[in-house]
Parts: sequence; C-alpha cells; structure tokens
Amino acid sequence: MAVDLKSELTRPLALILMALAALGWVLFALSSWSSASVQKAQRLQIIELSEKADRVGAELAKQSQAIGSLADLEAKVAATRDDLTRISQTRNDLQTDLATTQRNLSAMRRDLTEADRSLQTQSQKLTDLQAAGEEAAAQSQNVSSGSGKRGRSARGRRSRSFSVRSR
Repeated sequence: MAVDLKSELTRPLALILMALAALGWVLFALSSWSSASVQKAQRLQIIELSEKADRVGAELAKQSQAIGSLADLEAKVAATRDDLTRISQTRNDLQTDLATTQRNLSAMRRDLTEADRSLQTQSQKLTDLQAAGEEAAAQSQNVSSGSGKRGRSARGRRSRSFSVRSR
C-alpha cells in the first residue's frame, strides 16, 4: 500500500505533529547551543576564578612575608633602642668623668701656679741673700784690706755665687 504524501500533509494532525517535531528539533538545537555557551561561560569563570585565587594566594604570601619582615624590623628597632640607651648612659658617665677630670686639672693648675709663685719668692729671697752676702763679704774685705793686708790685689779674691734654676 502506497502512502500518498500529499494527502497526508493536508491533514491537520499530521501538520501539527510535523510542526511540533520541527519545533522540537529547533528547541533541541537552541538548547544545545545555549548549554554549550553556558558551559563555555562557566569554563571562562572557572579560569578567571582560578587566576584570582592564584593572585590572592600570591598576595597572601607577600603579606605573610611582610609580616615576617615587620617582626624582624621591630626586633631591630628594639635592639637599636637598647643600644641607644646604653650609648646615652655611657656618654653621661663620660661627661661626668670629664667634669671631674677638669675640676682636678683646674686644682692641679692652681697648685702649680702657687708652687711657681712660691719658687719665685724663694728664688728672689735667695738672690737677695746672695747679694747681701756678697755685700757683706766685700765690706769685710775692704775692712781687712785697710787694716794692714794691702799686698793682695782685688784679683786674688774669689766670690762664689749660687744660682737657682727653675723648671
């Protein structure tokens, strides 16, 4: 039995079924195309999220390293502060020692000046005594030469003089 295709296409039920089948195939094609684009978008999102996760991981590593560096810097700052405190204390001690030494030096200079003055006074007294002794010796020789010992000349007399050297 042969089927007449032209007569079958004019029937409403066949037309409806054919339209529904065509619509089904179109919907299937659209659905496949849509799911492929959704899958492609999802793959792109996954790749993008993976890259973001890598960047966040790298940033976290940098932050962790910076925190470690910050802790090291804080330790160095604390050590430097301790050194500065020690140096300040040493400087204060040295300034105190310097002031004491300067006071001692001033006292020694005063004592040295007084000793120098005393030495000059003693030297002056000795010079005065030597001059007085020479005068007395000259007068006694004049007296003795006038009393009968005229044979001696002035060259025969010897006088001794003492000098004081100061340092």
